[in-house]
Order: sequence, then C-alpha cells, then structure tokens
Amino acid sequence: MQHDPAISSLNGFGLQKRPRALGVPLTPTLGLRPRVARFVARAVLGLAILILATAGSLYWFRDSYDNRVYPTIHVGGINIGGLSIADAQQQVQARADEIENSRALFTFEGKEWQPTLAELGVTIDVDASLDEAVVVGRESDAKDRMRSAWQLIRDDRQIPFVVSLDESVLNRWFDQVNTDLGIAPHDAALQIKDGKVTIDPEVAGTVVDRAMVKSIVVAAVTNLQAPSSLLATVEFAPRVFAADLGEAQQQLELALSTSVEVTYKRQSWTLDPDDLAQFVVFPVDEAAKPGEVTMTLDRKSLAKWLSNLLAEEVNSSPVDAKVGWNGERVVSVEQSVDGAKLKPSSLAEAVAASFFGGHEAVKVPVATVKPDIDSKNLAALRITTRLAVGTSNFEGSDDGRSTNIRVGSNLLNGFLIPPQSSFSFNRAVGIIDAEAGFVESNVVDGERIGRDIGGGICQVSTTVFRAAFEAGLPIEEWNPHRYRMGFYELDDWAPGLDASILQPEGNPFGGGDFIFRNPTDSWMLVESYTDGPRVVIILYGPDLGYQVNITGPAFGETYEPTGDVEVVKDDLPAGTVQQSEYALEGIDVIFTREVLDRDGNDVETRDFYSHYYPRGNVYQVSPDMQGLSPAGSGS
Repeated sequence: MQHDPAISSLNGFGLQKRPRALGVPLTPTLGLRPRVARFVARAVLGLAILILATAGSLYWFRDSYDNRVYPTIHVGGINIGGLSIADAQQQVQARADEIENSRALFTFEGKEWQPTLAELGVTIDVDASLDEAVVVGRESDAKDRMRSAWQLIRDDRQIPFVVSLDESVLNRWFDQVNTDLGIAPHDAALQIKDGKVTIDPEVAGTVVDRAMVKSIVVAAVTNLQAPSSLLATVEFAPRVFAADLGEAQQQLELALSTSVEVTYKRQSWTLDPDDLAQFVVFPVDEAAKPGEVTMTLDRKSLAKWLSNLLAEEVNSSPVDAKVGWNGERVVSVEQSVDGAKLKPSSLAEAVAASFFGGHEAVKVPVATVKPDIDSKNLAALRITTRLAVGTSNFEGSDDGRSTNIRVGSNLLNGFLIPPQSSFSFNRAVGIIDAEAGFVESNVVDGERIGRDIGGGICQVSTTVFRAAFEAGLPIEEWNPHRYRMGFYELDDWAPGLDASILQPEGNPFGGGDFIFRNPTDSWMLVESYTDGPRVVIILYGPDLGYQVNITGPAFGETYEPTGDVEVVKDDLPAGTVQQSEYALEGIDVIFTREVLDRDGNDVETRDFYSHYYPRGNVYQVSPDMQGLSPAGSGS
C-alpha cells in the first residue's frame, strides 16, 4: 500500500489510519450525515478541551516556576533546573571560578609553566550565561514559549558558557615566557636615555609560537578544560639589525636637539625634548621590508599629556549676550563671547610633525563653542512680540522694602526663558541675601509680620504673575498671600492677583515659588524695571495668537477679624507699645481665566482661587509694658 504522508503525520497525535473497506461507496449516504456531524462536533469539543487543559497546565507550570529556572536546563554542564535565580547564580559562579582557576600545563626542554586560565586571559561571563538560561520558557512570543516548553519535556537544554579571551593578557604571559626561555629575542632598536640615543642590537632566539599556543588554549577552553601540551615555539629571526639604524639614530638625535614651541593667542609653552622623548615609539609594520624602521610619537598618550598641560589655560566657556527690547526687536545690551575647547588629537598631530620636521612653532588648534545667546544671531531667539504687561504699586513702602523691590527688579531684567522650559522666580532672582544687595524689611513670617532680608520681594513676584496671567501662559506653581495686603490693591488692582514666594534658610529653592511655562519653541524675554513707585514687568516672545478672557473677581465667604494679640519682644526699648498689624477681615476670591488659540479653540480654562485669612490687631510691647497694650490680657 502506498504511504499517505498527510495521514501519517497525524499518527503522532494518536489518530490511527483506518483502512477503507473494498466496495464501500466513496459518497456517504444521507443517513450518515447526522452521525458525521455529531462526530465532528465532538472532535472539535474534545480538541478545545485539550487546548484549554494544555493552556491551563502551562499557566500553572509558569506560575510554579516564578523566579526559578525551568527544569532540565544546564549551563556549562551544571544542572540548574528548578533552582532559584540566586541559587543558580551561586552554582554557575562556582563552576566558572573553578574553570578560570584551573591550571594549564606547558612544557619545553625540561621547563614547565602552569598558568591558570584566568592568567591566560580566559573569563566566563556568568551573568550573560545565566541570563540565557533564565529566558528559556519566558520568551516574549507565545509560540516561542510553547516551543520551549515542549523541548524541555523531550530533552535537556544545554547552554554553553559565554567565554571570552583577552589577548592583551595572553600576550603579557607570552612576553614572560619569552623571558623565561632566555634572553628575549628582538629586533635592533633605538633607546633614549638622558637625552642620548643609543642602539640596542638585535638578538635572535627561540620564542613562543603565539598563534599556535593561542589555538591550543581556545580549543581546550571550548571543552571547558585547561590545556596540557608541549609549548609550541619558533625561532625568531630579526628583521631590523643594528646596521640598519644609523640614519634613524641621526634623525632622532636631530629631533631631540631642539624644543617645540606651542602658542595660543598671547600665551606660549615650550615643550622640552626630554618630555617629548617619552612618547617616541617604533611601531611594527609587518608590510615593511627587512631593515626598514618606522619612528613616530604615540599620538594617544601625547594628546592626553598635552591636554593635562594646556586645557585649563586654553578652554573657556562661552558667554551669552545680554539682550533687551528697543521698542521693535531684541537687541544686544552686552555682546556675547565665543568659548574655546582644545583639540588634543589635532595638537598632538601638529607637535609630532614639528618634532620630526623643522621644529616650527605650533598654534594650538581649538574648537569654537558658540553661546546659546549669540549676539550675531539674535533672530534665532524668535522673539517678535510683546505678549503682556504686569504692573504693581509699592507707594508707601519703607526704604528697606523699596530697596529690595528695585534690586529684585534689576536682577530679573533681561532674563531669557528657553523654549519648552519653565520660569522659576526663585531661580531667576537667585538667592535672596545681602550679597545680592537685599536688605532687611518687613515680611510675613508664618502668621505674624516679622523682619528679614529681602522683605518686599513678593511685590516683584506678584508683578511677574500678573504679566504671565495676562499673557495666558500656563502657570505651574502659584501661592497667593496668606493675608490681603494694601500694596497689591493699589492702582485699582483687585484682590486675588498676588503671588508670594519663600526661600527657606539652608534650602533657598525648596520653598514656595512662582513658576510658569514657556510652551513654545521660541525663547521668551523678561523686561523688568521700576518707574517711580511702580514695578513694570513686560514679557516678550513669539506671537502666540492667544485670546485671553478673564472673569472676576468673584467674592465668596468673608471672615471676621480675629481677636487682638499682644506680642512681648525682648529687644524693644523699655516703655514701648507699638502696633505692628491692623485688623483685617478674610475673604475668598476667584478669578477665571479662559485662554483660546487663534482659531478659537480652548487652550486652558482655569479658576484662580485665593483664601485670605482674617487677622486681628497686633501690638508689640517691651517686657516692662506686658499687659498694658490695647490687647491687654489677650496676649
């Protein structure tokens, strides 16, 4: 009977081939159709149940081996199946250490060498080997996971160690063996000592056959064994002889006879021949004819040495231009300055050419580092439009408060906000201290009015808030004051449009801040100045096309003033009774800001809510006047 491959392929799944009786018609009768249909239905149901059972078993299997290696998996011949990842790591590491510390044996004419595989440069990457084992059965693709599961059921999975050979380590061992074999054979070479150039004559002899020994090591390690073999050697025949080096000796003596001068702008450095001598090398050129000698300077080492010598003097950071608005466009108030960065590799190349050439002076090559704000390319800032103006009035402020307002305003003037970045008032102004020019004045200290360096700076932060608010810019952090303050309601400004900031001692940028965002791909400019008793903040940037609709203020609940308070202050002169705060009711205030783009689409609609606390009259008294203020026993 002819073999039917299509049907035989099903036999592996337990379905038997059933011979067809002779004389039975190939076309079934109508009476058989219901039975065939029932059989097909039952077969489909059975297959579905088998699939579900298999899927459930695989799910249980994976769940039970969570954080463990799947069974029947070997790494480097070690069975780690079923072990936790940590235990598998320990066992694989132990096996790797055993292999790396196993000793090879090489013999030659009565001499023996027994280096460990690690001393020959052999290392086993335990992590990479274990990672390959852990991923078996955990592949990202469901089909791959199923395939791995069936393979693990049929056969053990053997995963070889990931082994590497560091040829630099192996070559160092070869050099040592060559020394052990006797006087290390070598080509004739030039040597420099105390400025004198001498010739070290050639030496012939026996050396390690590096290619052969390397192949022996690799073959043994492939089988996770240390090699045991005769030491393969070759007879070394010099290619360069002392007689070949006369001309090179003269060239090197000439190169070492004169220093090399290096210049940059008005600075100069003299490179002493003895310093440059340490970088002279004679690289081996396999393509050179016998007797030919190549002589040069080690560029990489020389570049590093030159960088250490010159970089601090040559490198400079760029200085951004300071800019302002002239009524039409951005202009430079102070010009930018390009920075410079030493190019050590190019300098090493030029020094080597001068050293072996005419000893001409070398100009230090540098790369130009352009500033972010380049006075020659202010158009790149893309600042074209006045976006909004904020104002506030500080009339009636004492001298200290007025000084702090002017200092803060000056510090902000000309501040540039990069594209897609946030403006932080605290970081823009910097640390508020005496060094920056701030003085002591009244501040809100918790629930009381006190004195501290920088009192009044919130007049400036309030004005910046108003400009950003009017411009429709997204505001990321905003903290209204605890109490209503008269300064912020002058010039018909309603309550609810002020912004407090806080710089805690020891962490000046860790307190309350005012932050808004530049949402564009252009820069923005802050113009800040005082005009008499007024602060003016103007924001410039690209044309946003925003329509900003502001509704409010809407006033909510009011809160009666609290009781009067007497505060005893030891530093007040005897007989002092002074009122430091005045009674004020509290109130809730809401502004609503709607920002639309140039097509009328909503960009942001947001409520700005301020809860102003009430307060009573506060009297400060000297110790001898305790209880004698209008607050009396209310202290």
